[in-house]
Amino acid sequence: MNPNANPENEPFPHALVRASRSVRYAATAALVLLAFFLLAETINAFQGVFTFTSPNTSTITVTGEGTATAVPDTATITFSVQQTAADVATAQTALTKKINDALASVKAAGISSDDVTTTNFTVSPHYTTPSCPPGVMCPNTNSTITGYDVSEDVSVNVHDTSKVATVLDGLAKAGVSNVSGPDFVVGDTQAVEAQARAKAIQNAQKDAQVLATQLHMHLGKVTDFEDTTDSGGNPRPMMAAAGVASAPDQATPTIPVGQNTYTKDVSITYEVH
Repeated sequence: MNPNANPENEPFPHALVRASRSVRYAATAALVLLAFFLLAETINAFQGVFTFTSPNTSTITVTGEGTATAVPDTATITFSVQQTAADVATAQTALTKKINDALASVKAAGISSDDVTTTNFTVSPHYTTPSCPPGVMCPNTNSTITGYDVSEDVSVNVHDTSKVATVLDGLAKAGVSNVSGPDFVVGDTQAVEAQARAKAIQNAQKDAQVLATQLHMHLGKVTDFEDTTDSGGNPRPMMAAAGVASAPDQATPTIPVGQNTYTKDVSITYEVH
C-alpha cells in the first residue's frame, strides 16, 4: 500500500486493526500504572502495621538473680481470748474484762490504738447429744445447747521492734495464753527490692557478656526485659523469731529480730552481632 495514500481510502479491515492496536496499548499502559499504584499502597499499609527487622538479627536471653537484706522495722502480733458460759451475756462479759486487760497492757507498752485491730469476733453454741447404753433405744436423740463460746482475735502492729518483748510480756501477765507472732516485716520494701533488682540486672549483664564472648559476638541493644520474680517468695527471713508468752513470774522474753532477705529475678534479651 502506498504510504502517501489517503486514510479515507484505506480498506475497512485495515483501519479496524489499526484502531484495536491503539486501544490495547493504552489499556496495557493503564493496567501497568494501576498495578504500580496498588503495590505502593500495599507497602505503605504494611509499614504502618509492622516493623521490619533484618532477618539476620540474632538475640540471646539471659537471666539473673539478686538479693538484698534489710532489718525489719515492724512486727505484727496476734492474740485471741475465749470465754465460755451458760449464756452469751455472761461469756461476753467475761471476755470483755479479759480483752480490756490485754489492751491495757498493749497501751502501757507504748502502742497506739491506731495499730490495734479486732480481726475476728465469734459466738459459738455448745451442743450436747444424749448418749444411751449399747442395745438401748434412746427416746430423744436431739442435740441441745448447753453453753456458749465467745472469742475475739486482735492484731497489733508494733513499729518499734524493741517493744515487742514488752508487749508479749504484758499479754502474758494479762492472762492471754493464745499468742501468735511476732511476724517481722519491712514496712516499705521498695528500696530493698530495688537493690535486689539492680544486683539481678548486673548478674544478667555479666552472664550476657561472657556468653557473647564465647560465641565470638558483640552485645547489641536490649530488646526485652522482664521481672520474673515470684511474688510469693518474698521476703525470705534469715532468722525466724517466734514469740512465746511468759508466765507472770518469768522474765521478759528475748526476741531476736534478725534480717529479711528479698530476692529478685530478671530476664534480659540482647541483640548480638
